[in-house]
Amino acid sequence: MYCVQCGSAIPPEDKFCRSCGAPVYRAASGVQDVQPGSAVPVAQPAIQGVPPAYSGVPQPVYQGAPQPVYYVVQQPAHHTAQQLNILHSLQAKIQSLASTEQLEGFSLGQMFSDVFKKRSAEQVEDYMLVGSSKTTPAIDVVETGWPKPWLFFRVLATMIVAYLICTFMLLHLSDAGNMIPAVMILGSFAFPLATLVLFFELNTPRNVSLHMVAKLFVFGAVVSLGVALLGYTLPIFQLGTWEAGIVEEVAKLATVVIVMRSTRYKYILNGILFGATVGAGFACFETAGYALNSALLPGLLQGLEQGQTIPVATHAGIVAMLQILRLRGILAPLGHVAWTAIAAGAFWRVKQDKPANLSMFLDARFLKAFLIPVSMHAIWDAPAFMQLPFLGNDIITGLVSWYVVFGLVQQGLRQVQDEQRSHLQHTLQTVEASMQPPGSFAVS
Repeated sequence: MYCVQCGSAIPPEDKFCRSCGAPVYRAASGVQDVQPGSAVPVAQPAIQGVPPAYSGVPQPVYQGAPQPVYYVVQQPAHHTAQQLNILHSLQAKIQSLASTEQLEGFSLGQMFSDVFKKRSAEQVEDYMLVGSSKTTPAIDVVETGWPKPWLFFRVLATMIVAYLICTFMLLHLSDAGNMIPAVMILGSFAFPLATLVLFFELNTPRNVSLHMVAKLFVFGAVVSLGVALLGYTLPIFQLGTWEAGIVEEVAKLATVVIVMRSTRYKYILNGILFGATVGAGFACFETAGYALNSALLPGLLQGLEQGQTIPVATHAGIVAMLQILRLRGILAPLGHVAWTAIAAGAFWRVKQDKPANLSMFLDARFLKAFLIPVSMHAIWDAPAFMQLPFLGNDIITGLVSWYVVFGLVQQGLRQVQDEQRSHLQHTLQTVEASMQPPGSFAVS
């Protein structure tokens, strides 16, 4: 028997529901077994001509006759429970593949709570002066809680304002063709560069300088694009759209490992930053190439073929270029930057402070995690998934990628915590040994 209010099971001897306290309704001839979703009569008048209640069908109204009143048992929230189970199952599979744990103490609102706080120019400069032998903080004072980045937003706002100003001049002022390169550069670099600054702030050991990041950004972009272009010439990678996930992710990771060979950078957070740097450079250069080769030039040539004047045809090409810049710019943080951050972070989790070798690439923890950016990239470019409305394909793959990124960041923070504990224990042992009188032995 079930409760007519909440659908909970009720023992035969109970007169009230133990879950919601509703009274138990029984037919006159005995206990009525009420199933969830059925109509239960409160009063069933014996009036000739009034048909009996039938579950799920609206009852007719008869003039002049008392009408039976029905309560419909509410359906249990099975759909909500199933959705939660599916979400938890997906999270568990992602964590198993990435070898990460459930996020603890994580809140986007708390993380970005310092974005709009006022800071002086001196504070901003001091915040950026890190990574050298004199400006890298001691491991004891490194923050191990979730970081609160803020500089990335200022970079993004500055570049967006500059982009809008240049775009306005390009579209509304005469003889403003010289603004095309400025618009292309600002539109291609704004979001990837701001996301890179975000990863720079997530590197809580603060042992990587902006000089190193800038060098890796430029050199890494050039090398990774070159390796990718060479990879596309191989016959095996000319069978469909899926090859981008393999060619480009391998090219970017190989660039990170080749360029950043130093064992000085041993933290998972360092690897995440290096991957994001190469991914951001790759994204910027690739977007600029798409804006030029897939929008500006085709739009200009098409206009000329249609007999348009050069200014009109140029304007059509510029409009197409701006559309490419806006779309790829906004989606950049969901793609290359996050994907390469995952790949390099997973590799640095295995590498740590040792020189890179082939066995590290064959480590199961790295290989499983590396499948995530490769598969997300392949799904991103798959024609079947690109038909999803409202950029659903890009948003879904981006959310999965960033969930893995934050899982790796949490592991990086715990790695710093472990080193702090180890350093503290070593310091205590050193102090205890120095306090021992000469000729005595410490008792272990």
